[in-house]
Amino acid sequence: MGAAESVEHVEHVDKISLKVMVDKKRHKVVYAEAGKDFVDVLLSFLTLPLGTIARHVAKESNIEAVKFGSISSLYQSLKDLNPKYLWNPTCKEMLLYPRNSMEAYCRQLRLNIDDTEPVKYFVCENLECNSSVKENKNRLSLFRDQKCGCGKVLNIKVSPKECLSLENGFAKVNASFIISDDLYVMPNVFGTVVYLHQKHKITNIEAIAEKTVEIGKKEVIDILKLSLVTKTPLTDFVFKKNLFPLEKRKQFEFRIREVKSDKARQMSVKIVRRKSTGEILFVEAGEDFIDFVFSFLTFPLGGVSHMLEGFSSLNCIDSLYKSVYKLSPDIYLMSQAVKEKLSNPPIAAQFELSNQILPICAVSLPVYYYHSFLSNSRYREVFTTTTTTTTTSTTTSTRKCYGYSSDSYVPLNLVDPKFSSSKSSSSGEYVKGPSIYMVTDDLVVSPISSFNAISHLNSLNVPLLDVEEKVVRVGPKEGLCILKASLTSTSALTNGLNQFIRTTIEKEKLIK
Repeated sequence: MGAAESVEHVEHVDKISLKVMVDKKRHKVVYAEAGKDFVDVLLSFLTLPLGTIARHVAKESNIEAVKFGSISSLYQSLKDLNPKYLWNPTCKEMLLYPRNSMEAYCRQLRLNIDDTEPVKYFVCENLECNSSVKENKNRLSLFRDQKCGCGKVLNIKVSPKECLSLENGFAKVNASFIISDDLYVMPNVFGTVVYLHQKHKITNIEAIAEKTVEIGKKEVIDILKLSLVTKTPLTDFVFKKNLFPLEKRKQFEFRIREVKSDKARQMSVKIVRRKSTGEILFVEAGEDFIDFVFSFLTFPLGGVSHMLEGFSSLNCIDSLYKSVYKLSPDIYLMSQAVKEKLSNPPIAAQFELSNQILPICAVSLPVYYYHSFLSNSRYREVFTTTTTTTTTSTTTSTRKCYGYSSDSYVPLNLVDPKFSSSKSSSSGEYVKGPSIYMVTDDLVVSPISSFNAISHLNSLNVPLLDVEEKVVRVGPKEGLCILKASLTSTSALTNGLNQFIRTTIEKEKLIK
């Protein structure tokens, strides 16, 4: 599922003019004034899966590539992982090119940087399979090269007659906005301007000047990169400050939402830890934990912010995310539905884990129907759906889109893209099992072996006498801590789990 085909779809030459007010003496952006086009671009950041972001920021734009915490190394390790450790080729493609669940909202943006393919639909070339309810042959796939019940490949592309049309972005057409240096989006009213002048201690209007910058797709990538690594992305973008290499930010204290302990939603992992420093060198884990960390790549950035209650430690993304709550859908956003989706963007359909321990929702799949009829002496096929719902479980409505009777429709069976004939119910969803894998502190995943474990310790200059093992349970709270640490730190496991390990050690000492 490469991006090559979709590049043509999004790569049209376009520019947005952005007006910024700058402090001439301090070379700082006080605020930017923008309309729908630029605000749509910023809000689209919240819809991008972490894997898409990792791919974007790893490339050169007008500024050099940046490292996105441990997500970048997680993405690269998946890219390097031998496909034999995944259930099928589609599994790897899904994780490397995760779909945007709000792609319909982004598709018409003037500057859409989501380079993944739009959803496509495939049925069997044998028309009898599509219209028959016998033998489970009437199948539909949202991915290429899947098998029909008759044994043939589902390779005939079809287009559903959807009930909902494409959305025109997120912000209202005539709305005007003020954007602070940390990407907080506000209404363009006089009070906002006064507040920002006071915040920057600007008392003399002659101290500021208006500057216009042109924003194309490369510049959007620049701003995305800067939003991950600095608190002042607009200033650093406009004045081209040299911020790289990325400063190391260690996260030892976390604000994490309270989640109930549920033993059924926990995974056991073996921690290999350096005794003298407490640094986690790597973990040994089964396919359930590997699926869990790989699933980070499918999470929309706004969905991550929602789980972390707006405290992801990505300061500018937190600022952008929180600003959505203050924008009125009556005046500034397209609808209340847009506001709700931006506040908690779901994972794309069929990308979620059935045993996901984190509280993130996914798009449930609609019911798809196949209809055949005669028109102008030609045999035609119509393919339509019911409405979709976004929940953690599959729920669909039964509203009709068209005037055909329900009896004239044959429901299609959606193909699970992660399916493998050799997969058992206890196996991993993306990653093959049963097997043991090694995950380093920066979330590099590889098959475990004595050689690569010792080699890793040698590369860190850690003597075997300074190594200890601990078995820990990873549930929702521990998982959220790992996720949060992975966004800003290259020590995701150490910063995410050590607080729990210290508590366990202290309890063990009290028992003794």
